[in-house]
Amino acid sequence: MTKLIYIDGLEVLVTKKRIKRINLRVKEPDGRISVSAPFLTPDREIIAFVRSRRDWIDNAVARVRAKTAAHPEPADRAEKEARRADLKRRIAVRLPYIEEVTGLKCSGWTVRDMHTRWGSCNTRTRHINLSLMLATRSDAELDYVILHELVHTVVPNHGPDFYALMDRFMPGWKKIRKALNYG
Repeated sequence: MTKLIYIDGLEVLVTKKRIKRINLRVKEPDGRISVSAPFLTPDREIIAFVRSRRDWIDNAVARVRAKTAAHPEPADRAEKEARRADLKRRIAVRLPYIEEVTGLKCSGWTVRDMHTRWGSCNTRTRHINLSLMLATRSDAELDYVILHELVHTVVPNHGPDFYALMDRFMPGWKKIRKALNYG
């Protein structure tokens, strides 16, 4: 069951489903606010939850909108395909180099039109997906995402082993991640 509610000037899409706790998301590219809640959660509890997270919501909406403004989607199909081709060329050069330096290997890679993440890794098959949004990012940021996903081919989570490998192969990765996510 999905409905739109207004909370202190915020338009919030509320979906009730079989889950255990209330979840809040600010979605790209326009900063839509989405809440998922267990079926029996009363509206007053959802409203209180959203109000309690107002500062976080305002910051997240501003961040998403700034990111969208800084990296707009291509205007037409031809421009999008040109960006995709350029990104594929960059990956085809950078990925083998990073694999050689680190010894980490993926089974294959795909460029996908993902709007909520920079990359993903199927830890079972070791196949990585890289977001088309990386077409507008620097080589250092692309290298960071490639390395991040390659590390997931051997460490499926973001635990101490994951961060130890990131530190080993790219000591300045935290600064790059910050620029990628907030710059």
